[in-house]
Amino acid sequence: MKRTVDEKLQYNSGQRTAFAYGYRFGVQAYRRYPKADEKQKRDISGDIDYNRRLVQTGDKSRESVQYAKGFMCGVRDAANERKSKQKHR
Repeated sequence: MKRTVDEKLQYNSGQRTAFAYGYRFGVQAYRRYPKADEKQKRDISGDIDYNRRLVQTGDKSRESVQYAKGFMCGVRDAANERKSKQKHR
């Protein structure tokens, strides 16, 4: 059975890892984006770009790369959930 983003968020809230922190912040950033003003949208886009580069290069400490991976997974899951809901309307 496929878990929802909210179920994954609940699971990661109980975890104390860099990945779990990143996942929670990634989902929050994605969900905040539609109602954000222009400056906030630029900041969120910048966070996404920064974490994407960090995952790709992996030149930082292992913990920061794990945070970035979690962040990008959170963004991906939230985006896929939104797309899935739009398809089933």
